[in-house]
Amino acid sequence: MPASSQSKTGYFIPAASSSLSIPYRIEKSRRKTAVLSLQDDLTLLLKVPLSVSYADARQMMCEKERWILRKYTQMRNAQASAPQSELTDVQRKALEGRYRQAAREYFAARVAYYEKIIGVTHGAIAIRDQKTRWGSCSAKGNLNFNWRLMLAPPRILDYVVVHELCHRKEMNHSKAFWNAVETVLPDYRECRKWLKENGRTLVL
Repeated sequence: MPASSQSKTGYFIPAASSSLSIPYRIEKSRRKTAVLSLQDDLTLLLKVPLSVSYADARQMMCEKERWILRKYTQMRNAQASAPQSELTDVQRKALEGRYRQAAREYFAARVAYYEKIIGVTHGAIAIRDQKTRWGSCSAKGNLNFNWRLMLAPPRILDYVVVHELCHRKEMNHSKAFWNAVETVLPDYRECRKWLKENGRTLVL
């Protein structure tokens, strides 16, 4: 999160379901619009401009209660029906180590390939096990990628690489940013949709 950002956490209790308590995080930054999303860990994330008060941000969530309940129910049910691994902890750790090593080599190669096409440079590349993110790009150009992407089709990995490299041009998700992504990957919407629908199945 940029140094200029502010955040606050709490629990959202829908009026229609007082027994339900959904954790949330409000992030204030120098963005122009508000965006509400439900993360893979079932946490609400509301990103708002610095000028929006936390009270107004909470009101935004209340106004989106029906959407929140629908998305929360859908994601919780999907996670409950997700495939369960039959590997032992030892087996899983060994396989994860191999995937991490493969990810270091693979992402380094794909970043080198696409940065020439996009016309940008990058800093260090790190392989992570982020719970709610597939990749990230810092202001210095350092790139992080989730090793679990190695369980996805190659086109999906390329989408994440292009996505993060395009942040070297636009450190936001503006129209200009998505135009840059589309210039390189015209079918990026399909890749993005695939990750949203299948990301939780990328487990050992």
